[in-house]
Amino acid sequence: MRHSRQPTTAVLTLLLLGLVVATPAPAKLRPIKLAAQAGRVKKGTEKQTCFPIDFPRHREVDVDHVQIFVHGGSHHVHLYRPTAGPVEYPNPDKTYSPAGPHNRRPRECAFAIDFSHWELVAATQSANLNWQLHPGVGIHFLPQQPLLIQTHFVNTGFGSAELAVKGRARAKMLLYPMNPGAVTAHGGALFGQDRTVLVPPGLSTQSSTCALTGPTSDNRPMTVMALTGHYHFRGVKFEVWKTLVDGTRGQLVYENVGYSDPKFQQYSLDDTRSPLEGGKLELQPGEGLEWACTWQNDSTETFPFGPNTQKNEHCNLFGFYYPTDDPLEAIDCVHKEDGSEVRILAR
Repeated sequence: MRHSRQPTTAVLTLLLLGLVVATPAPAKLRPIKLAAQAGRVKKGTEKQTCFPIDFPRHREVDVDHVQIFVHGGSHHVHLYRPTAGPVEYPNPDKTYSPAGPHNRRPRECAFAIDFSHWELVAATQSANLNWQLHPGVGIHFLPQQPLLIQTHFVNTGFGSAELAVKGRARAKMLLYPMNPGAVTAHGGALFGQDRTVLVPPGLSTQSSTCALTGPTSDNRPMTVMALTGHYHFRGVKFEVWKTLVDGTRGQLVYENVGYSDPKFQQYSLDDTRSPLEGGKLELQPGEGLEWACTWQNDSTETFPFGPNTQKNEHCNLFGFYYPTDDPLEAIDCVHKEDGSEVRILAR
């Protein structure tokens, strides 16, 4: 980043005479590039891979614009950063090992990442994500911070989606740094997951809730910048409502019909439009979100929760919000198999 220079006496004179117009705004800082090469995906299979990488900067950076490009057709691409404590990477057998040269290579990881080790930063389910955060809001990265990219490519040609991977599967992320002086709040990611999902034959719906702002006494308002819903190919509708302080369902704020290219709904600061139309989505202290999945299962089997699109189903909610209480924060709201809710604020 270039240091600004003081204007010369001649320039100051011209400014006083009104003969020099204001200089243009500085060009956007060069984006930070992260890449993951998943390679070939055999026909009839799906491939989930974890890529350990490091943030390629030697100073703290805040990012206010994220682009993710996916080649080959994909189920999803996620970016994670570690939670507090020792950095441990996932192994193919679902165990985790301390960081070191022996486990810095890409590896199979056909399962959900353990949120006690890693927290979500960004996510996409489409071929091209172009996400501009709200003014003054930045996602915080530490110098040389360990990161993890997880890709899931599906080449089964199975179900209504007829998913296929063409050529070598890969993903590229561009993170655009912002001027440090422009940061007024830090953004965090929220992830809601219901592991009690069970999809019987026919048409069915299941909903889950999370009190994202905590109890009213926490006095924590939250502005949501974006939401996207996730299920497997039997999914036909994903809906999200605001939940009120008393736990009742409020207004509908997100709706996606169908499976392919799920909507990445960005919310503005325009409070004259409803959130469903892209207007402002703000949660007051004590409020939260309820999300629901509707599936059409045309088989005679019942599908439980799990990562495999052919054998399992999902009902996951991804979101992005501010302000955070800490520059490095994420909210994970997981309904475990026994029906209990686990809420983690990772720092």
